[in-house]
Amino acid sequence: MGKVAVHVKLTAPEGKGDELVAAFASLYEGPLDAEPGTVQHVIHQDKDNPDTIVFYEVYESDEALATHSSGEALKSVFPKLAGLVAGPPETLILLPQNAKGLSL
Repeated sequence: MGKVAVHVKLTAPEGKGDELVAAFASLYEGPLDAEPGTVQHVIHQDKDNPDTIVFYEVYESDEALATHSSGEALKSVFPKLAGLVAGPPETLILLPQNAKGLSL
């Protein structure tokens, strides 16, 4: 099997979207670099509703996704999320079929 992608949508309590984005900032300061199977990991904030946060992630394989899901990067950020997430995440696991700018 080829690459696997993940789409995660989080909703922050009203007015807390910027704080939620900031809580994830440490991921991009090195911890994700320690995950060689992590190809892309991008956090987005909804233009019209800044309390809606979406991640788009691409991994080399299911195994790389599993490593990320149980890895130190996420473990380090979870304590920072207290009071910043209004409900459970909406998650889709995707199989990329065609892409521009990404080798499948």
